[in-house]
Amino acid sequence: MNQAMKAFLAASVIALGLTGPIAAAQDGTGVGAGATQNVITQPTDEQLRRYAGAVKKVSAVAAEYQPRLQAAQTEPERQAVRVEADQKMVDEVEAGGMSVDEYNGISRAVQQDPELRKKVEYLVNQ
Repeated sequence: MNQAMKAFLAASVIALGLTGPIAAAQDGTGVGAGATQNVITQPTDEQLRRYAGAVKKVSAVAAEYQPRLQAAQTEPERQAVRVEADQKMVDEVEAGGMSVDEYNGISRAVQQDPELRKKVEYLVNQ
C-alpha cells in the first residue's frame, strides 16, 4: 500500500471515528432503531486484525460513495445512496469474517478506549 493511501486511510479512520458503527442491520432496523448496542471491551488480537481490515474496506466504500451522496439532489436520492453504501459496507465486513454486531461492538470500544484506538490505527497503517 502506498504512503498516500495509508495517509488517506489514517485520516479517514480518525475523521470517521474508525468509521463508526455501520448503520444498516441485517433486518433493516439500523443502530438507532433499537439494534443492540454491544461493546466488545477486550477484543482479541485476531478480532482487531479482522476489524482493521474491515475498517480499510469500509473507509474505501465511504470514499467511493461520498461524491455520489454530495451529488444527490433530493433527500430520497441521498437515502438511496446511503442504503446502497450501507449494504456494500455490510458485505465488506462480512466478507472479512466479521458480523456487523462484532464490527459495531469493536467500533464502540475503540471510540471509548484511546489505547485500543492506537492499536487499531497501527494495524490499519500496516
